Order: sequence, then C-alpha cells, then structure tokens
Amino acid sequence: MECDAVRAPPIKMQGIKTKLVPFIREKMHWSGQGRWIEPFVGSGSVLFNVSPQRTFVGDSNRHVI
Repeated sequence: MECDAVRAPPIKMQGIKTKLVPFIREKMHWSGQGRWIEPFVGSGSVLFNVSPQRTFVGDSNRHVI
C-alpha cells in the first residue's frame, strides 16, 4: 500500500477502478493482517494494487471467471 504507482490490471473492462486506486488507498484503513476478501473482483484493479498476502476472490461475471 506504500507505493504511489498504480499498476494496470491484465483485464480491460468497462467500469475499471484503476483511476480510483489512489483515492481508495487513501480512504482504506487496513493493517495487512488477515485475509482480503474481494467478492466482485472484476478486472482486479484494486486487488492487484493493494497486493494482499492472503486473498479470497470471486465474481458473478462468468466471462471474468
């Protein structure tokens, strides 16, 4: 979470959050402990930029899965 550079996700799709990553990082309060749960991973933009050690991800979009 310390890095200012934003990494683009491997999947490009409508509604991508890449431009919002700095705002999301600023607003979130997470120590890095525990598991990151991402129920709607989409392109993975936030997930790939937060880079948690333990994750549980999913999505309801069958094209992403």
